[in-house]
Amino acid sequence: AIVVERKKFGGIGYNMMYPFAIGDLRDSAKCLNNYMENAPTKIPWADLRYIFGEIMYGGHIVNDFDRLMANAYLDFYMKDELLDETEMYPFAEDEKGVSFMSPAATTFEKYIEHIDQTMGPDTPIAFGLHPNAEIDFRTTQSNVMFKTLLELQPREATGSGEGVATPQQIAEGIAQDMLDKFGEKMFDTEDLIRGLDEQGPYQNVFIQEMDVMNVLLAEMKRSIKELQLGFAGELTMSEKMESLMDSLYMDSIPTGWAKKSWPSKRALASWSANFMDRLTQLDEWMGNPADIPKVTWLAGMISPMSFLTSICQVAANKNQWELDKLVTFTDVTKKMSADETDGSSRDGAYIIGMQMQGARWDVATGLIEKSMPKEMFSPMPVMNVKAVTKEKADVQGIYMCPVYITEQRGPTYVFQAQLKTKSPPARWILAGVALIMDIA
Repeated sequence: AIVVERKKFGGIGYNMMYPFAIGDLRDSAKCLNNYMENAPTKIPWADLRYIFGEIMYGGHIVNDFDRLMANAYLDFYMKDELLDETEMYPFAEDEKGVSFMSPAATTFEKYIEHIDQTMGPDTPIAFGLHPNAEIDFRTTQSNVMFKTLLELQPREATGSGEGVATPQQIAEGIAQDMLDKFGEKMFDTEDLIRGLDEQGPYQNVFIQEMDVMNVLLAEMKRSIKELQLGFAGELTMSEKMESLMDSLYMDSIPTGWAKKSWPSKRALASWSANFMDRLTQLDEWMGNPADIPKVTWLAGMISPMSFLTSICQVAANKNQWELDKLVTFTDVTKKMSADETDGSSRDGAYIIGMQMQGARWDVATGLIEKSMPKEMFSPMPVMNVKAVTKEKADVQGIYMCPVYITEQRGPTYVFQAQLKTKSPPARWILAGVALIMDIA
């Protein structure tokens, strides 16, 4: 019930959707029955956890973090305390009035009676999630419904009165606005390369970012000018041009632009403002290309993985280390903005631009803590990312927090950040805690 129902919470529930079915439950029950009939005096919990978590249900799971979450559930439930009176809601000690205890060994009828009498209404706490997950789930449902209603609205103007803009007029205005904003933007990377005394890993990353931005800017200008010709009657409106017009009218990112940009769940207006911020960061770097920014806005890069790899490359060259034996290690500072930092990192690079979902970061204690009510995201301070050898990567009292580009998670995975915690890491695994770079 837990692994199936968790799917409704979207990205915070699972990175991917899996076809769990009643057959998985039936086969697991048969396997459990066979084990119990042939088991010695002690229940083989480890064997059962492996069969259920890696074969029966685990056979569907292909994402490493989803598998880790499924195994965390099995570690919590499948233990000797299950046959005694124990709490069935994971890590629910802090929640007041929300509890479901397992009964002592009894008959089947008594188990059913216990469930009917003591199990409360559905709550995210039953899954190990924070109650905020319910807000996110309901908000997503509402957004999908209203988006669908908007898409079903007639596109043609009804002529109901003066001053009412048609979809085409709205699209024309947005297209011209986009052209005014980005029409003159373009990076001269060839001139930049000629002016560099040395082109190191960091310079390569920023130049690649500029190249991708140039491709996106060129596509935006080409498609908008083509659409304007269509509006003027000089070109026949093609299917792609109509799709672009609809996207501009609906305030969504056009498909042709999305293919050449970064993953994003934003509306077009928010996306264009974010795009301008990204261009600004690259413009600032062009003013001093020999050095990286004092604090790099990692969320403002199309390929953040490349920047993290360059940190390892620089460390490998500096210390004569083998690149394939290095990993990134994060150290969270107490500074909440780039202006508060004194200078560049001496042993890596400072990054910023991430938000924690599923929990919050307590700056005072430097630990992961439970989210505040109705606080969906918690901003992360400046983090120092450095390269260390795998042997020196201390993971004691550490939650290996996955970092994603968008709330969709799954295919937008970037890396793992090491965050300190006093609670068991399993608590944050079941809570779906992750860092998100680009929030819609």
